[in-house]
Amino acid sequence: MHRRTHTLFCLALVLGATLTLTVISAQQARRTGEITAIDAVNHSFVVKTARGETQIRTTEETVYLRGEEKLNFEDLKVGDSLQLTGTREPDHVVAIEVTVQIN
Repeated sequence: MHRRTHTLFCLALVLGATLTLTVISAQQARRTGEITAIDAVNHSFVVKTARGETQIRTTEETVYLRGEEKLNFEDLKVGDSLQLTGTREPDHVVAIEVTVQIN
């Protein structure tokens, strides 16, 4: 009985550590800045913020807005000011929502 309890405890510990690592790797990110480069082939762009430049990657689920107007990736332009929310990865942010500021 003691051996089974020990095994279950170890399994729970490994599972808990795995879940914690998943949560840590998918931290929410917010960026405000200006687009300095766009890679249309890879649907990504670079945003210059007060803290430096950040590589932004998008997915088919990324939402693009300007006020209430829905946009597409192709509507983004170098020089656009924007705010975005996404998930932080080691070398980039995956955008969930990109809001282009109205000029």
